[in-house]
Amino acid sequence: MCFLEELVVGLGVEELPVPEQVKRILLDSGISELYPPQEEAIRVGALDGENLVLASPTASGKTLVAELCALRHVLELGGKVVYLTPLRALAYEKYVEFSKYEKLIKPNGERLSVAISTGDYDRPAHHLAKYDIIVLTNEKADSLLRHRTSWISEITLAVADEVHLMTDVGRGPTLEVVLARLLQINPKIQVLALSATISNADEIAGWLRARVVSTDWRPVKLREGVLFQDEIQFSDGGAVKISGGSNPITSLVLHTVKLGGQALVFAGTRKRAVSLARKLAPEVRGLVSRPLARSLE
Repeated sequence: MCFLEELVVGLGVEELPVPEQVKRILLDSGISELYPPQEEAIRVGALDGENLVLASPTASGKTLVAELCALRHVLELGGKVVYLTPLRALAYEKYVEFSKYEKLIKPNGERLSVAISTGDYDRPAHHLAKYDIIVLTNEKADSLLRHRTSWISEITLAVADEVHLMTDVGRGPTLEVVLARLLQINPKIQVLALSATISNADEIAGWLRARVVSTDWRPVKLREGVLFQDEIQFSDGGAVKISGGSNPITSLVLHTVKLGGQALVFAGTRKRAVSLARKLAPEVRGLVSRPLARSLE
Protein backbone atom coordinates (compact mmCIF):
# COMPACT_ATOMS: atom_id res chain seq x y z
CA MET A 1 0.00 0.00 0.00
CA CYS A 2 1.67 3.25 -1.12
CA PHE A 3 0.22 6.62 -0.22
CA LEU A 4 2.28 8.83 -2.50
CA GLU A 5 3.77 8.03 -5.86
CA GLU A 6 3.34 11.30 -7.70
CA LEU A 7 1.07 14.24 -6.93
CA VAL A 8 0.33 16.95 -9.46
CA VAL A 9 -1.16 20.22 -8.22
CA GLY A 10 -4.85 20.36 -8.99
CA LEU A 11 -5.68 16.71 -8.38
CA GLY A 12 -9.03 15.98 -6.82
CA VAL A 13 -9.58 13.46 -4.06
CA GLU A 14 -10.62 10.81 -6.59
CA GLU A 15 -7.18 11.07 -8.20
CA LEU A 16 -5.11 11.06 -5.02
CA PRO A 17 -2.79 8.08 -4.43
CA VAL A 18 -4.55 7.02 -1.23
CA PRO A 19 -6.61 3.89 -0.46
CA GLU A 20 -10.16 3.83 -1.78
CA GLN A 21 -11.57 3.55 1.74
CA VAL A 22 -9.87 6.85 2.62
CA LYS A 23 -11.19 8.53 -0.53
CA ARG A 24 -14.74 7.47 0.32
CA ILE A 25 -14.55 9.04 3.76
CA LEU A 26 -13.10 12.28 2.38
CA LEU A 27 -15.77 12.51 -0.32
CA ASP A 28 -18.53 11.71 2.17
CA SER A 29 -17.17 14.55 4.30
CA GLY A 30 -17.59 16.96 1.39
CA ILE A 31 -13.89 17.14 0.46
CA SER A 32 -13.45 16.74 -3.29
CA GLU A 33 -10.15 18.52 -3.94
CA LEU A 34 -7.14 19.84 -2.07
CA TYR A 35 -6.55 23.45 -1.14
CA PRO A 36 -3.25 25.02 -2.33
CA PRO A 37 -1.55 24.81 1.11
CA GLN A 38 -2.45 21.11 1.30
CA GLU A 39 -1.02 20.46 -2.16
CA GLU A 40 2.17 22.32 -1.28
CA ALA A 41 2.56 20.41 2.00
CA ILE A 42 2.32 17.12 0.15
CA ARG A 43 4.63 18.36 -2.62
CA VAL A 44 7.44 19.13 -0.14
CA GLY A 45 7.21 15.69 1.45
CA ALA A 46 4.55 15.55 4.17
CA LEU A 47 3.54 12.07 2.98
CA ASP A 48 7.17 11.05 2.50
CA GLY A 49 7.98 11.39 6.20
CA GLU A 50 9.53 14.86 6.03
CA ASN A 51 9.25 17.04 9.13
CA LEU A 52 7.09 20.03 8.27
CA VAL A 53 6.07 23.39 9.69
CA LEU A 54 2.74 24.33 8.10
CA ALA A 55 1.72 27.92 8.72
CA SER A 56 -1.53 28.97 7.06
CA PRO A 57 -4.73 30.78 8.06
CA THR A 58 -7.63 29.19 9.89
CA ALA A 59 -9.81 26.98 7.64
CA SER A 60 -7.05 26.57 5.04
CA GLY A 61 -6.87 22.80 5.55
CA LYS A 62 -4.04 22.13 8.00
CA THR A 63 -5.96 19.40 9.81
CA LEU A 64 -6.49 17.41 6.62
CA VAL A 65 -2.73 17.34 6.04
CA ALA A 66 -2.33 15.95 9.56
CA GLU A 67 -5.06 13.39 8.90
CA LEU A 68 -3.44 12.15 5.69
CA CYS A 69 -0.05 11.89 7.39
CA ALA A 70 -1.60 10.04 10.33
CA LEU A 71 -3.40 7.58 8.05
CA ARG A 72 -0.17 6.89 6.19
CA HIS A 73 1.63 6.09 9.44
CA VAL A 74 -1.14 3.80 10.69
CA LEU A 75 -2.26 2.07 7.49
CA GLU A 76 1.03 1.87 5.62
CA LEU A 77 3.75 1.93 8.27
CA GLY A 78 1.94 0.27 11.16
CA GLY A 79 2.90 3.18 13.38
CA LYS A 80 1.30 5.14 16.19
CA VAL A 81 0.32 8.82 16.07
CA VAL A 82 -0.05 11.49 18.76
CA TYR A 83 -1.85 14.76 18.10
CA LEU A 84 -0.78 17.44 20.60
CA THR A 85 -2.94 20.46 21.46
CA PRO A 86 -2.66 23.22 24.07
CA LEU A 87 -6.34 23.11 25.09
CA ARG A 88 -8.76 20.40 26.19
CA ALA A 89 -11.54 21.87 24.05
CA LEU A 90 -9.31 21.74 20.98
CA ALA A 91 -8.26 18.19 21.86
CA TYR A 92 -11.89 17.06 21.92
CA GLU A 93 -12.56 18.82 18.61
CA LYS A 94 -9.68 16.98 16.95
CA TYR A 95 -10.70 13.69 18.55
CA VAL A 96 -14.13 14.02 16.94
CA GLU A 97 -12.57 14.84 13.57
CA PHE A 98 -10.23 11.83 13.65
CA SER A 99 -13.00 9.52 14.87
CA LYS A 100 -14.56 9.46 11.41
CA TYR A 101 -11.66 7.25 10.34
CA GLU A 102 -12.43 4.51 12.87
CA LYS A 103 -14.31 2.63 10.15
CA LEU A 104 -11.04 2.12 8.24
CA ILE A 105 -9.58 -1.38 8.19
CA LYS A 106 -5.85 -1.84 8.87
CA PRO A 107 -3.75 -4.45 7.00
CA ASN A 108 -4.12 -6.83 9.97
CA GLY A 109 -7.91 -6.75 9.58
CA GLU A 110 -8.55 -4.66 12.69
CA ARG A 111 -10.30 -1.30 12.67
CA LEU A 112 -8.30 1.87 13.14
CA SER A 113 -8.76 3.21 16.69
CA VAL A 114 -8.69 6.74 18.09
CA ALA A 115 -8.40 7.86 21.73
CA ILE A 116 -8.21 11.08 23.71
CA SER A 117 -6.53 11.78 27.04
CA THR A 118 -6.37 15.25 28.57
CA GLY A 119 -6.21 14.86 32.36
CA ASP A 120 -5.12 12.78 35.34
CA TYR A 121 -1.43 13.63 35.15
CA ASP A 122 -0.56 11.16 37.92
CA ARG A 123 -1.21 8.03 35.84
CA PRO A 124 0.89 6.59 32.98
CA ALA A 125 -2.20 5.63 30.90
CA HIS A 126 -0.99 2.21 29.78
CA HIS A 127 -4.43 1.54 28.27
CA LEU A 128 -3.63 3.95 25.43
CA ALA A 129 -1.13 1.46 24.04
CA LYS A 130 -3.87 -0.29 22.04
CA TYR A 131 -4.89 2.85 20.12
CA ASP A 132 -3.49 4.00 16.78
CA ILE A 133 -4.16 7.75 16.95
CA ILE A 134 -4.10 9.45 20.34
CA VAL A 135 -5.10 13.07 20.94
CA LEU A 136 -3.36 14.64 23.94
CA THR A 137 -2.93 18.00 25.56
CA ASN A 138 0.69 19.09 25.78
CA GLU A 139 0.56 18.72 29.57
CA LYS A 140 -0.78 15.16 29.33
CA ALA A 141 1.96 14.25 26.87
CA ASP A 142 4.53 15.70 29.27
CA SER A 143 3.05 13.59 32.07
CA LEU A 144 3.26 10.41 29.98
CA LEU A 145 6.90 11.12 29.19
CA ARG A 146 7.74 11.74 32.85
CA HIS A 147 6.07 8.44 33.77
CA ARG A 148 8.18 6.70 31.10
CA THR A 149 5.07 5.20 29.50
CA SER A 150 6.26 2.24 27.44
CA TRP A 151 4.24 2.82 24.26
CA ILE A 152 5.75 6.28 23.74
CA SER A 153 8.62 4.60 21.88
CA GLU A 154 6.12 3.29 19.31
CA ILE A 155 5.12 6.79 18.17
CA THR A 156 6.12 7.44 14.56
CA LEU A 157 4.28 10.74 13.98
CA ALA A 158 3.76 13.69 16.33
CA VAL A 159 1.46 16.51 15.26
CA ALA A 160 1.88 19.72 17.25
CA ASP A 161 -1.10 22.04 16.82
CA GLU A 162 -0.92 25.76 17.65
CA VAL A 163 2.87 25.46 17.65
CA HIS A 164 3.25 29.25 17.82
CA LEU A 165 2.51 28.89 21.55
CA MET A 166 6.04 27.51 21.90
CA THR A 167 7.09 31.14 22.37
CA ASP A 168 4.56 31.62 25.18
CA VAL A 169 6.30 31.98 28.54
CA GLY A 170 3.67 29.91 30.33
CA ARG A 171 2.88 27.08 27.91
CA GLY A 172 5.79 27.13 25.50
CA PRO A 173 8.38 25.21 27.54
CA THR A 174 6.05 22.22 27.99
CA LEU A 175 5.56 21.74 24.25
CA GLU A 176 9.25 22.29 23.57
CA VAL A 177 10.23 19.65 26.13
CA VAL A 178 7.65 17.18 24.78
CA LEU A 179 8.90 17.49 21.20
CA ALA A 180 12.54 17.35 22.28
CA ARG A 181 11.93 14.16 24.29
CA LEU A 182 9.97 12.51 21.47
CA LEU A 183 12.80 13.27 19.05
CA GLN A 184 15.29 11.88 21.55
CA ILE A 185 13.31 8.66 22.08
CA ASN A 186 12.73 8.10 18.37
CA PRO A 187 15.10 10.14 16.15
CA LYS A 188 13.22 8.92 13.06
CA ILE A 189 9.87 10.25 14.25
CA GLN A 190 8.07 12.59 11.85
CA VAL A 191 6.98 15.93 13.33
CA LEU A 192 4.22 18.02 11.79
CA ALA A 193 3.92 21.49 13.35
CA LEU A 194 0.75 23.47 12.62
CA SER A 195 -0.09 27.11 13.21
CA ALA A 196 -2.33 29.84 11.85
CA THR A 197 -0.16 32.64 13.22
CA ILE A 198 3.56 32.12 13.60
CA SER A 199 6.33 34.67 13.19
CA ASN A 200 9.32 32.37 13.65
CA ALA A 201 8.44 29.47 11.35
CA ASP A 202 11.99 29.29 9.99
CA GLU A 203 13.47 29.18 13.50
CA ILE A 204 11.19 26.33 14.59
CA ALA A 205 11.81 24.54 11.29
CA GLY A 206 15.55 24.81 11.84
CA TRP A 207 15.21 23.22 15.27
CA LEU A 208 13.01 20.42 13.93
CA ARG A 209 15.03 20.05 10.72
CA ALA A 210 11.78 20.59 8.90
CA ARG A 211 10.53 21.98 5.63
CA VAL A 212 8.36 25.10 5.77
CA VAL A 213 5.07 25.82 4.03
CA SER A 214 3.99 29.34 4.93
CA THR A 215 1.14 31.06 3.13
CA ASP A 216 -1.62 33.59 3.70
CA TRP A 217 -3.98 31.76 1.31
CA ARG A 218 -7.46 31.24 2.66
CA PRO A 219 -10.63 29.75 1.08
CA VAL A 220 -12.64 32.90 1.75
CA LYS A 221 -11.18 36.35 1.14
CA LEU A 222 -10.73 38.34 4.33
CA ARG A 223 -11.64 42.03 4.29
CA GLU A 224 -10.67 44.19 7.21
CA GLY A 225 -12.91 47.03 8.27
CA VAL A 226 -14.28 49.13 11.10
CA LEU A 227 -17.97 49.51 11.91
CA PHE A 228 -18.80 53.12 12.72
CA GLN A 229 -22.25 54.71 12.80
CA ASP A 230 -23.97 51.93 10.82
CA GLU A 231 -21.26 51.86 8.14
CA ILE A 232 -18.42 49.40 7.60
CA GLN A 233 -15.35 51.26 6.43
CA PHE A 234 -12.98 48.78 4.82
CA SER A 235 -9.20 49.05 4.74
CA ASP A 236 -9.26 48.87 0.93
CA GLY A 237 -11.27 52.10 0.78
CA GLY A 238 -14.68 50.53 0.30
CA ALA A 239 -17.67 51.13 2.54
CA VAL A 240 -21.13 49.66 3.04
CA LYS A 241 -24.14 50.77 5.06
CA ILE A 242 -25.77 48.23 7.36
CA SER A 243 -28.93 48.34 9.45
CA GLY A 244 -31.66 46.15 10.85
CA GLY A 245 -30.34 45.17 14.24
CA SER A 246 -31.08 46.33 17.74
CA ASN A 247 -27.38 47.11 18.26
CA PRO A 248 -24.19 47.33 16.16
CA ILE A 249 -23.16 43.70 16.75
CA THR A 250 -26.58 42.37 15.81
CA SER A 251 -26.67 44.59 12.71
CA LEU A 252 -23.30 43.31 11.57
CA VAL A 253 -24.22 39.67 12.18
CA LEU A 254 -27.55 39.99 10.35
CA HIS A 255 -25.85 41.73 7.43
CA THR A 256 -23.30 38.93 7.15
CA VAL A 257 -25.80 36.06 7.41
CA LYS A 258 -28.18 37.66 4.89
CA LEU A 259 -25.32 37.67 2.39
CA GLY A 260 -24.84 33.93 2.95
CA GLY A 261 -21.79 34.32 5.15
CA GLN A 262 -20.79 33.19 8.62
CA ALA A 263 -20.19 35.43 11.59
CA LEU A 264 -17.74 34.73 14.39
CA VAL A 265 -18.18 37.08 17.34
CA PHE A 266 -15.47 37.36 19.99
CA ALA A 267 -16.35 38.44 23.52
CA GLY A 268 -14.16 39.54 26.38
CA THR A 269 -15.48 36.96 28.82
CA ARG A 270 -17.27 33.60 28.73
CA LYS A 271 -20.31 35.18 30.40
CA ARG A 272 -20.43 37.90 27.76
CA ALA A 273 -20.16 35.30 24.98
CA VAL A 274 -23.16 33.39 26.36
CA SER A 275 -25.13 36.61 26.69
CA LEU A 276 -24.42 37.63 23.09
CA ALA A 277 -25.31 34.17 21.79
CA ARG A 278 -28.68 34.27 23.54
CA LYS A 279 -29.43 37.72 22.13
CA LEU A 280 -28.37 36.85 18.58
CA ALA A 281 -30.12 33.45 18.33
CA PRO A 282 -33.68 34.77 17.90
CA GLU A 283 -32.47 37.47 15.51
CA VAL A 284 -30.91 35.06 13.02
CA ARG A 285 -33.31 32.13 13.46
CA GLY A 286 -35.45 33.18 10.51
CA LEU A 287 -32.45 33.48 8.18
CA VAL A 288 -31.03 29.97 8.49
CA SER A 289 -32.10 26.43 7.61
CA ARG A 290 -34.75 24.69 9.72
CA PRO A 291 -32.35 22.21 11.38
CA LEU A 292 -30.03 25.05 12.38
CA ALA A 293 -32.96 27.22 13.44
CA ARG A 294 -34.17 24.46 15.77
CA SER A 295 -30.74 24.31 17.39
CA LEU A 296 -31.04 28.02 18.18
CA GLU A 297 -34.32 27.63 20.09
